[in-house]
Amino acid sequence: MSQQFSPDFPPDCPPADATAASGPVYCLVHNSPASDRDFQSHAETGKLPNAPACLRSGLSVLRQLADAQHQRRLFPQLGRWIARAHLETHHGQTKLTPGKVPDHTTWWPYHEVNRSALFTIVNEEL
Repeated sequence: MSQQFSPDFPPDCPPADATAASGPVYCLVHNSPASDRDFQSHAETGKLPNAPACLRSGLSVLRQLADAQHQRRLFPQLGRWIARAHLETHHGQTKLTPGKVPDHTTWWPYHEVNRSALFTIVNEEL
């Protein structure tokens, strides 16, 4: 698998202070099992056109299951299930990008990574 980012990423993306992906991450998904549609960036779907381009190119993940559970309660429209993956260096780069959730992390997967195949459902739907 090549370790290149999508040619659609903006210049200087991921940012220079992003680090090699590693460790468990959680995200909300609409499908069980998780599907490729659950792992499209805002740039790929055309959402949030005024957000910073590099952040739009990455995927939102959380580092703690409890934060994913909290996010699901607050924003059920983001997904009915919680999925977990264990990221490794050959999956891309990440950077802590806190917002409403302090451990919010942006993941920029390498172009050839099968994103949905990395994730398994860990919680039943709401």
